[in-house]
Amino acid sequence: MINIDLFYFINNGLKNPLFDFIMPFTTELGSFVAMLGICLIVIILSILFKKPSIKKIALLCLFSLLLADGIALLLKCIIMEPRPFVYLDNVRLLVVENDPCSFPSGHTTSTFAVLSVLVFKFRHRLWSVVLILFGVVIGFSRIYVGVHYPLDVLAGCIIGVLSAYFIYRYEDKIRSFFNGVVGVVKRS
Repeated sequence: MINIDLFYFINNGLKNPLFDFIMPFTTELGSFVAMLGICLIVIILSILFKKPSIKKIALLCLFSLLLADGIALLLKCIIMEPRPFVYLDNVRLLVVENDPCSFPSGHTTSTFAVLSVLVFKFRHRLWSVVLILFGVVIGFSRIYVGVHYPLDVLAGCIIGVLSAYFIYRYEDKIRSFFNGVVGVVKRS
């Protein structure tokens, strides 16, 4: 099966001391916690420095992250595919992973959910390439460290991009909804 063959190629065939050192750190940059932290820090800084346009974009990133990771978590609970190191022999496991479910990759989902909003909003070719490459590196790292199959990463990428597109596409309606909720709370 190509999914397993490609997994072994990346996890074993591309092994080298530089990747063995870098990838365990790199992979954590794509975690839900890291992406959530970045969104919240940017929101707080944009409030402190009175940058409402940056705050709006950071909120969209946050909404996309929450939507995408909600979908990914639901799929993990439904599909319950075991991680490669649980199912396969000779897997080089370079990180500690407590979640036994593999499909889809949550790190890749989180990364593409946030980065895709930025790509849609800014539409700057160079930054778009840099952001997409960062997302690809996060996805690659999840395979390299032994915790995901390539299809897990591809699914995470798709979920992240589609969630970001949904948030981007319906930005005005989402903003109106939350402004209405805030208005009701303030009047109470």
